[in-house]
Amino acid sequence: MKNTKNNLIINLDASSIKESTNLQDSASPQCEELKIKDSNLMNPWFLTGFIDGEGCFRISLTKRDNLVGWRVQLFFQITLHKKDKTLLETIQKDWEVGKIHKSGPDLLQYRIQSLVEIETIIKHLDKFPLISKKRSDYELFKLAYNLVLNKEHLTHKGLHKIVALRASLNWGLPEQLKIAFPDVEPIARPIVPCQKIKDANWLAGFAAAEGCFMVLISESKSITVGFQVYLVFVITQHVRDEELMRSLIEYLNCGNLRVKREVYEYQVSKFSDLNEKIIPFFNKYRILGEKSKDFSDFFRVAELMKNKLHLTKEGLSQIRGIKKGMNTGREIS
Repeated sequence: MKNTKNNLIINLDASSIKESTNLQDSASPQCEELKIKDSNLMNPWFLTGFIDGEGCFRISLTKRDNLVGWRVQLFFQITLHKKDKTLLETIQKDWEVGKIHKSGPDLLQYRIQSLVEIETIIKHLDKFPLISKKRSDYELFKLAYNLVLNKEHLTHKGLHKIVALRASLNWGLPEQLKIAFPDVEPIARPIVPCQKIKDANWLAGFAAAEGCFMVLISESKSITVGFQVYLVFVITQHVRDEELMRSLIEYLNCGNLRVKREVYEYQVSKFSDLNEKIIPFFNKYRILGEKSKDFSDFFRVAELMKNKLHLTKEGLSQIRGIKKGMNTGREIS
């Protein structure tokens, strides 16, 4: 493999490295809404959307006393707060692979690392493809998987190919690997085609990962009870996914984008949009995990506001109680 810095792109089938300009989405070339017939524990598009938000593809290289001097390991992982143990267990049961480990005092990690189990992920994501820029990481990871599957990582040439892939994955090479492989150039990251939502369940999964339902209360002299209640729905993502984030406005027919440093924030705060578009959407396409409880509380507050109860002391007190138990304030049940 030539270590050419700018003109190498990974083909979608991840079977080779070829010169190209982008990835062609063979699963959905026209970005059409696809009809899913699979009857699993969770909708497969929901799972893909959740991976677009929370999934991580890793290539690990550690020094070993073997022919090439390095051990190559592949990992797919999802790390969540321990409150979401049930959601991780649901994913594990759905795929029938992987293990759940503790990852610090408050975190759990669902991890897949054997080649046989990784094949399960590849089959899923080739059929229900990622649409965020994380798909580039997946394509690099899949190519590394094929190299390891063919035992090319046990040769110096194959190892250098994997290091070149690792250099383009996530945040690039750590300093140790830069020193060990000074001549390896990163492979150009694959271009993700068609960053448009293919199925509504994808958005439910993505919102379960990256969304937030918020109740805000601020002082207001113009209101009898002295406080104004606001509802806000937010989805955040790195600015590299600008196309995808802008597509949310068109898909949900509401909201706007704000940029905060390197993060795009899709935000809906207009009550009529929340009441007529966002809440009905997530009532139909259900969020799973702890965030589903935040949506339920969000919905309860919206109902109180529809009935003008937020303008009364009793209603405001009830809303304060609901708000206190949402998001980071929710206790582990």
